[in-house]
Amino acid sequence: MATKKELVIEEIRRRAAAGHSLKSGSNRGDWLYAAAVREFRSWGRAIDAAGLAYREIKGRPLSKIEVRRRLRELIQTGEPVLAKDHPKLREAAVRHFGSWKEALAALGHRQGTRWTKHAVVAAIREHLAKELAVTSNEMRRRDENLYMAGRRQFGSWAAAVKAAQR
Repeated sequence: MATKKELVIEEIRRRAAAGHSLKSGSNRGDWLYAAAVREFRSWGRAIDAAGLAYREIKGRPLSKIEVRRRLRELIQTGEPVLAKDHPKLREAAVRHFGSWKEALAALGHRQGTRWTKHAVVAAIREHLAKELAVTSNEMRRRDENLYMAGRRQFGSWAAAVKAAQR
């Protein structure tokens, strides 16, 4: 039969593998936190006993620039960018942008947008209507998702812009 310490360690490892935050503030009030403090005298010691470095877990929060960089990397994979898959990034995105959706929108990423030729043309026309520059450099910076979709759908960004200007 496993000891209480072993059960705490096992649950900490399970939560870590599932991507749950192991910061103390995220776990206070939970049975695991109480058991960890009782058995190891502190949350940090319990995390360390589980073979995880609490100093690294505790770490510093992600800056707004780091959130943007990490989200941009995720967007470039072409896979769905789901908040549930990135709890630490989600937490920082909410802190800096108000919500996960707003953080993605700040990068010009429209979650769930199906980029057809029609959708690309409509989005470029929105930029043009707002009198925003649609040069390739400007669009890569402001709305990389649209830029990449334009290239995929029309073969080049210039061809996508030309189609939108008709």
